[in-house]
Amino acid sequence: MDKCVGTPKPPPSLPELPEWQLRTLIRSLQVPEPGPKPGRPRTYTHTHLLRIHVYRAFMGWSVERMLRELRRDPSLCRALGLPGVPSRATVSERSKHLPWQALWQRQGGEKTKRRVLALDATALPAQATDPEACWGRDSKGQWVYGYKLHLLLDLDTGEILALSVTPANRHDGPVGWALVRGIASWEGEKPSLLLGDSAYDAEGLFQAAEEKGLLLLSGHNRRRGKPRGRRRGENLRRLQRGAYRRLYRRRWEVETVFGLLKGSLGLAACLRRVRGLKAVSRQVAAGGTALLPKKIRILSKVASLIRAALVATLLECLSTPRIAGSYTPNSE
Repeated sequence: MDKCVGTPKPPPSLPELPEWQLRTLIRSLQVPEPGPKPGRPRTYTHTHLLRIHVYRAFMGWSVERMLRELRRDPSLCRALGLPGVPSRATVSERSKHLPWQALWQRQGGEKTKRRVLALDATALPAQATDPEACWGRDSKGQWVYGYKLHLLLDLDTGEILALSVTPANRHDGPVGWALVRGIASWEGEKPSLLLGDSAYDAEGLFQAAEEKGLLLLSGHNRRRGKPRGRRRGENLRRLQRGAYRRLYRRRWEVETVFGLLKGSLGLAACLRRVRGLKAVSRQVAAGGTALLPKKIRILSKVASLIRAALVATLLECLSTPRIAGSYTPNSE
């Protein structure tokens, strides 16, 4: 008897796109340019450097390999709208001044429907010789030497609203509080939900979310004892309601974005080649920009990846006969 054995979930991956379509989408990226500088004008603008970083993030390439591919394939330069191939020093120095945050920063005063946001952090292992990395614990409680990526994500659209990279020993709560304070206010008939784990169960973070028009729904931190503040008590009572419990289960969807950044976009491999907090932050910003749905219409929703994986698993189970000689759609 053959049984339908459950297969492990495949790692999340980006949708397959033709090469010409990917190049066309990346060429449509535009960023504000700085004012003219005295002397010789710049050959490569911020937009040119951004396209280089986003394309190599999609391909999982390092900066060195991206420059080699540009020299080897002149059609790639033309497809990305580059006037030539910049030097390694130009890319390294000019990338420090790219306006990464302006790419995904939402403008205030927008009337939006109720959204579901998520706030979470993940560990980023670094080189053992990185002097700026620190020891910290990951989500499984294991010690990791490296950095920590803090992410504020819109689960309904897959849009990254804010991110920050810190040494791994920084606590999630204060960094999450800073991310919430840095975004624009959300206006709507109902406050949008902000989901977070027990690390964000703090009265100050509840107040900061409320000032931005958000309703924070976090797990209860038992180590802090019985909630004394008003907002923490209300949050604990909300978690006992069925509707809020179902919404809180969506918090795991942010792990899909972490998987895309570390796996398909090659962030984990890139961090083995760079050292220092600023260099790691630029690598993370490039990967986060590649996930922007407003700039590149590839990921309409993070949930679509989940549904695709579930459908593929279901079809695989249906195509496997449970009993020898039983009917399957492929048997006719």
